[in-house]
Amino acid sequence: MSQHTQPTQPSQASPSSEGSKAPGPLGWDRPLPCLPETRFLRIPDVSRSLYLGDRFSYMQAGPWDAPPIVFLHGIGANSTYFRFQLSQLSQDFNVIAWNAPGYWLSDAFMAQHPNEHDYANALRDFLRALKLSRVSLGGNSFGSVVAQAFAIDHPDRVERMMLTGTGVGQTQVTPQRRASFEARAQRILQGGYQYADAGVDTLVGPQTSPVIKDMLIELSRANQPAGLLRAVSFRLSSFFTPDHAQKMSMPVWMVQGQLDQTNPRAENADLLLPKLPKAKFFEWPGVAHLPEVEDPLAFNQLMKEFMQAA
Repeated sequence: MSQHTQPTQPSQASPSSEGSKAPGPLGWDRPLPCLPETRFLRIPDVSRSLYLGDRFSYMQAGPWDAPPIVFLHGIGANSTYFRFQLSQLSQDFNVIAWNAPGYWLSDAFMAQHPNEHDYANALRDFLRALKLSRVSLGGNSFGSVVAQAFAIDHPDRVERMMLTGTGVGQTQVTPQRRASFEARAQRILQGGYQYADAGVDTLVGPQTSPVIKDMLIELSRANQPAGLLRAVSFRLSSFFTPDHAQKMSMPVWMVQGQLDQTNPRAENADLLLPKLPKAKFFEWPGVAHLPEVEDPLAFNQLMKEFMQAA
């Protein structure tokens, strides 16, 4: 049965307490962890015709023979978003951060309007190229929807899922939601700098430090129309993950920022949570849409606990 949890103040409980959050650097002011080099994979020949090129790009840190965690970024991000996870979780795990088709140096889909199966198959192709048969997934926002799509189509290949800023899609798109996504599309058509000029204040909590905000703005400048426009099309589709929740029988933990207005809890996580047989929900005060970078120490500690849970 799914477990709902109550929000607690960051300093009042250890991360092992249900629904709690460890003390974390919400005001992060130290140097950012270094990133590993960008790596490349050849898209498997059997799927090559589905892409505009033959290349995936990604970042990796940690022992290759350690338990693998594959992180999937949000719609305005890329593998560099997971620098804290690549730096800190790699002591115990094989940490891999992909770049979705059309992002960073990954070649885009041939299809202009990819659906959930296209993204699920892209992750399948990526794992095939890595020679990984079964992995744990971590997905933020758009990445959380890609993770769910993969878990629905390939449940036997997912050990567990950690979802943040969880999105579940919709059966019908509201005018407000369409306008929000179409505004992103218009900005990226003006260029990466124009896209990033909108800033990130709507994505993070008020305690987020200028160091983190600058990092997020810088990484969003790498966005390209080929990836983001296809991702926007997907997020405006009728794919609605609660309709397929019975296929997600693996353990699923969700972290929701109490201040998240991008994917509000009532319109997303609350619709999915009751339908998942092995779910656990954490709501974090002071955090908005990007827990992995707003409070990386707390997130990494929770991820370690999740990976070690029975």
